[in-house]
Amino acid sequence: MPKHINRHAVSQTSLMEMKTAYISMATHEFKTPITAISSSIELLETKMQLDEIMLPFYERNISRIKEEIMVLSNMVDDILTTGSMVAGNPVSQPEGTDVGTFAKMIRQQYFHKRTDKRQLRIKISGRPQPVNIDRTQLAGILTNLISNAFKYSSGPGPLLSLHYGKDQLRLKVKDNGIGIPEKDIRFLFTPFFRAGNVGNREGTGLGLAIVKSFVTANNGTITVSSGKEGSVFTVTFPYARNTQP
Repeated sequence: MPKHINRHAVSQTSLMEMKTAYISMATHEFKTPITAISSSIELLETKMQLDEIMLPFYERNISRIKEEIMVLSNMVDDILTTGSMVAGNPVSQPEGTDVGTFAKMIRQQYFHKRTDKRQLRIKISGRPQPVNIDRTQLAGILTNLISNAFKYSSGPGPLLSLHYGKDQLRLKVKDNGIGIPEKDIRFLFTPFFRAGNVGNREGTGLGLAIVKSFVTANNGTITVSSGKEGSVFTVTFPYARNTQP
């Protein structure tokens, strides 16, 4: 390889590493005040409840603040994750996980008290078996898909169904929303892409690209179908392998 081409390649690599390092540093700096704000709101809410002064007006607005904090935190996480994706595929640390119990924890933590009063429904069928998966990445998969289901639909809350089949877990997130134009479906998992009918709904276009990356890193698959009655994202994961001799 000619020296000038080699120097150019090294320069490009160094620039990419600098960009990735800067993104990582900046997003971590954002996380500190976000965490502080979130903790203060939780303390304020608890104190008002103990003092029995939690009027509906306060409860409604505190809930709204918490939702927006979650949106901001997810955006920062998305940017940080995208930086790691640019540097290479995300590294997974899988462990045997009861996905049904984990999904209920995610619902309680992120989707329990919404200002619009809609609830995430969870349906489990089959015989539960542990799935070997990185739990942080599983949380990213679930929060992104469920948040989108709420964002792009109205009426009844979305449905998360878990079916334990013979060889794998099939996870579906179904909404009754605006659907996805057929011409856009093949681009959904491309970073920064947003479907043509999303309007002015907030978003970075990173969430589904991150979901795809996390699913692949955990030996899973993801597909999407959409129509007039809404969209369905289907994710499959193999069960944890039996390591006993």
